[in-house]
Amino acid sequence: MASVTNLKQCPPAQQNHIPELERYPQINLKNEITVNPLGQKIYGGQSFVAVNEGVLKRITRTFFDGGFWESLAEARSAKTREQAPAIAQIGDFIAQLLVSANGFKLKIFPHTQELIGERIAQFVETRDWLNSDVRCLAWHGYVFKLAVAGVDDVVRIYSKSTNSLNIATILRSSSQTQVTCMAWRPLSAMQIVIGCRQGLCFWNVDSSLHLGRTNAPTQIFEHPDNMPITSMQWNKDGTRLVTASIGDRSVLIWQPDDGRRQAVRRLGPPGSLLKWSPDNDWLFAGTVDRVFRVWSCLHHWTTERWVCSPGGHVQTACWSPCGRFLLFVNSAEPILYRLQFVRQTLVKAFAQEKEVMPIVDLEACSIDASGTLIGGPAQQVAWDPRGNYVVITFKSTNSIAVFRTHIQKFDLHISAAYYLSGETLAEHPSFICFQPLYKDNDCSVLTIAWSSGRIQYHALD
Repeated sequence: MASVTNLKQCPPAQQNHIPELERYPQINLKNEITVNPLGQKIYGGQSFVAVNEGVLKRITRTFFDGGFWESLAEARSAKTREQAPAIAQIGDFIAQLLVSANGFKLKIFPHTQELIGERIAQFVETRDWLNSDVRCLAWHGYVFKLAVAGVDDVVRIYSKSTNSLNIATILRSSSQTQVTCMAWRPLSAMQIVIGCRQGLCFWNVDSSLHLGRTNAPTQIFEHPDNMPITSMQWNKDGTRLVTASIGDRSVLIWQPDDGRRQAVRRLGPPGSLLKWSPDNDWLFAGTVDRVFRVWSCLHHWTTERWVCSPGGHVQTACWSPCGRFLLFVNSAEPILYRLQFVRQTLVKAFAQEKEVMPIVDLEACSIDASGTLIGGPAQQVAWDPRGNYVVITFKSTNSIAVFRTHIQKFDLHISAAYYLSGETLAEHPSFICFQPLYKDNDCSVLTIAWSSGRIQYHALD
């Protein structure tokens, strides 16, 4: 480890004024999340509630608004027990049956256990996913559109005009809860897909979809085993969408135009993270355990199986823009690793088979006289679209590390550049991504969702 880069070489970022960033929408999601006085989420078409509803009518309405589990909770509520004790007893009986059935299922399929919020939060790239105001960000690939998913299960679409009108396009539905990931469809100006607890929600983004209007996804694809989607990636022409779920051992390949679905097996433990290389020659597939795979997708899908250090899993990964290098981190150790891909041949860094090269030591260290720390186990890694910078956030420290990268044909050089901090010591980055390059944007813009709910834009030279 003596020859690798480390965080001690990181100075603080220099202030730079970029006039173009002033036209970007000013977003603070904490100010925009709307919750009714009872703390219940409000969906489109749910603005008016009858005051004197019967028990069955109330349970039925809850079913259509929030789904089966919400209606079962309503059937077992204190209000229902008071008004209709027999219905509450039936609800208790159904709940007991479901608990028994789930216990039997876990004995046979232990990998499906605990698919609740805490379990999802353990494997998604968003820090403190359960409580973060911003759960995910996604830039459109060709036009200025930024999708922001909130903890209220609402996805808001911002453009440059949003700043003056102060109105965002709203995507919300009772069929879209616990959002984990989003992706704009390549070669499409309007379509975005949202991964959530119910599966995949496809939306055609229209500026008329405003707050308060009843709207619904154009398509909803459910996971065949009713699992949440925890990671997804489009191929470059938008014809195939790959998804993973922490309760499913297979990678699913969807063809949304004709509704077809294909399972790619041999994943091993359930999948948690997918990253398609820019040219789509390779697909990285992380799991909830030590195992991860790299699939060759050129002709026949073949795979190389790799194993992390004991006690961890691949937390995050990213490809270089040229597709020749993959960076990833293991959840159990503060080290950034590199894999190299050249001419469809996986080049190992060392002579031993299935070994990768450590290139950055992320061990936590002090960055100022007051003892403020940076580093530790990494939360998320992102590579800028020009291939000049790698940005890393961390699980337990609050600053962002920025590294310069220089890609040669068969080698990658990386060195510490600077670090970014929030407006307060307590503010930490929840999610990061880069804005793609296109005609109206020729510089690399890092987009940071902070724990306070605000979105920051940072231009890299």
